[in-house]
Amino acid sequence: MQIEIGANFGSIETSALNSRCLMIQIDILLATFNGETFLREQWDSLLGQSYTNWRLIIRDDGSSDHSVEMIREFKRQNPEKILFDDEDCQSKGACGNFSCLLGKSTSDYIMLCDQDDVWRPDKVSKTIELMKSIEQKYGHDKPILIHTDLRIVDEQLQPIFSSLLKYQHLSPHSGSQMHRLLTQNIATGCTMMINRPLLKLATPIPKKAIMHDWWLALIAALFGKISFLDESTILYRQHHKNCVGAKRWGIGRMVFQIQHFEAACKAMLHTMEQAKAILELYRDQIPPAMHAMINAYADLPRMSKMNRIKTVFKYRFFRQGMLRTAGFLVCLTMLSRSRH
Repeated sequence: MQIEIGANFGSIETSALNSRCLMIQIDILLATFNGETFLREQWDSLLGQSYTNWRLIIRDDGSSDHSVEMIREFKRQNPEKILFDDEDCQSKGACGNFSCLLGKSTSDYIMLCDQDDVWRPDKVSKTIELMKSIEQKYGHDKPILIHTDLRIVDEQLQPIFSSLLKYQHLSPHSGSQMHRLLTQNIATGCTMMINRPLLKLATPIPKKAIMHDWWLALIAALFGKISFLDESTILYRQHHKNCVGAKRWGIGRMVFQIQHFEAACKAMLHTMEQAKAILELYRDQIPPAMHAMINAYADLPRMSKMNRIKTVFKYRFFRQGMLRTAGFLVCLTMLSRSRH
């Protein structure tokens, strides 16, 4: 798997893009849950996209506020633009909600959308342009994932930081390699576009997947291509109800993780369960060398402490930055050896 870095497509004329991609319909998948405060601004930003050939598929996860009423009003005003999946209102969480939405998509290109962000007007146009460029290079049957940077803003959309990746000291280049992705995700779902070959291969998302975006990135890294568009295409709103949010990396974050060491170790074990799910679902499709690496990662809890460290260095199961990696190693050495 190679990491492709997208060029700056700011010079591309919208008219030229539309003439080349006019027939391409893009499904935008919006997962909602008690989002009435911010839904209108997100909806307006979608209507403001320079690329107009898209359909919005919405699934609500059992909201108790006025989100559903707002969605129905959006659909009434724009019936040709919205498909509202209101048949199943059972709460499934963020990962389950997006998994359901991915199953509803019929387009060749799919974007993921959170309810509380604001998209830049050229987000769709620049992403599909890069997607078509990567497909032209590697073939339309290759599973491909595009992701971008994000501009962090507060609840009133006032700027906090221009780049989420720089804010968190993350690199899209090394972070998208399989041995790194097993330990840590750097691709944010609300920036993603995937093509249908990736959707068909990666869905349905298994219960052992930590999050939908992490799972999509893993499968793209394993069987296809990940490409990064080096622009902040989203205003990434921070508020008290964020499901994940932007957590700045630094001394304060380190202290927090030390104080919550048990939770950090539990989260690390979940990454190994996620690796097991890859082996269970794709065992016969994974190349031997990649299979050995993923199996080694999944098997870390059952190794002796010394063998764990040897295996980490053999396969370079490092997180981004020395301090993150050091914390990962400490968690590994503190685990009790599992016999299961």
